[in-house]
Amino acid sequence: MKTLNRVFLYSTIFFVIVTIVGCSKIENYGNPISEKDPTKISNILSNPKNYEGKTVKIEGKIITECPTGCWFDLKDKTGAIYVDINDSGFAIPQKTGHKATAEGKVKTKNG
Repeated sequence: MKTLNRVFLYSTIFFVIVTIVGCSKIENYGNPISEKDPTKISNILSNPKNYEGKTVKIEGKIITECPTGCWFDLKDKTGAIYVDINDSGFAIPQKTGHKATAEGKVKTKNG
């Protein structure tokens, strides 16, 4: 989370695909997700210009979430990143603490 605060990298996910795993059932929201390997969040945070405008797949645990489900912070073993799904036109239910996979375009904001 410290890295997230320092870098202030925001990842806006258009047509976000979120797969939440909980109680051994999978819930899918949005479009189907690609089969490509996930990108480490630390790679995005340390080189945001390399990922700007590119579609990435990330996986981790939802550590905080908007009360209305329009954004969340996703953390993997390498870092945490802000995921904004507001522009996608849908929201996810409260899933803080659950594993998730998201795919979308990276966008930096405020540096």
